[in-house]
Amino acid sequence: MNHVGRRSVLAGVLSLLLVLAIGVLAIGAAIAAGFVGQAVKTLGDVHVTRDGSDLSVGPGTALQLGDLIKTGPGARLRLRFVDGSILTLGENTSLSIDIFAVDGTNNSRTVVLTLLAGIVNTAAAKSGENQFDYQIKTPNAYSAVRGTKWIVNAPKGSTGVYVLSGAVELGSNSGQKALVNAGSWGSVDASGKLSPIAPTTPEMLQPLIDATSDNGGGGTPPSTTTPQPAPIQTPSLPAAPQNPTYQRALKNNGQDSGGRDYSKGHTSN
Repeated sequence: MNHVGRRSVLAGVLSLLLVLAIGVLAIGAAIAAGFVGQAVKTLGDVHVTRDGSDLSVGPGTALQLGDLIKTGPGARLRLRFVDGSILTLGENTSLSIDIFAVDGTNNSRTVVLTLLAGIVNTAAAKSGENQFDYQIKTPNAYSAVRGTKWIVNAPKGSTGVYVLSGAVELGSNSGQKALVNAGSWGSVDASGKLSPIAPTTPEMLQPLIDATSDNGGGGTPPSTTTPQPAPIQTPSLPAAPQNPTYQRALKNNGQDSGGRDYSKGHTSN
């Protein structure tokens, strides 16, 4: 083989290696883009539906964009997202990971989860981005937060939002919305009607915390029916009550200062 032939072969080999390298990088990027978190702790029967397949979930199982997570009777799942946010799913809960996008170029983060049924206890990691949109949706409502701990309960077509720290914007699909501060709760009924915001009580909150405890605690979440007599209008509530019973109810949930500026879409610092 002459000198020109050897150069041609070498050029061909280098081109092939370059194509292979680009392919490997593309596959790696696709895997990295799809990975959004992992299961930290599981109790009972937990599965994920992915690309038409039903997979068992255990500690360390990777979670991907588009996953539909389901817990069975008596089951619990604690998961951690790559941004540091932590969710605990109670029994008989279905949650889909619809959007999980972190854009370093535009300094933004967008997370959209849908709670189809059941109950979830969420601690959204504090944001340093210019634009931050963290939402948990249900079939009839949404809750948009930043640096906050809150519980979303979605029984029989209604939605209840209970705020442990920070604040949450609760909105219905009909366009009604309200700010729910720490120590208070609100609900959207099956018809899309938003209830007045009212204070939580230890008796109301403890079953919710038990229902999302991954230590095997039981508990039936309270109804999202508007309390009787007529709920107290509380457009701006103080921080969570500092009585010992209430603090015991929050003992295992920590505190997170969080932001106070919310909108249905992006929230700015």
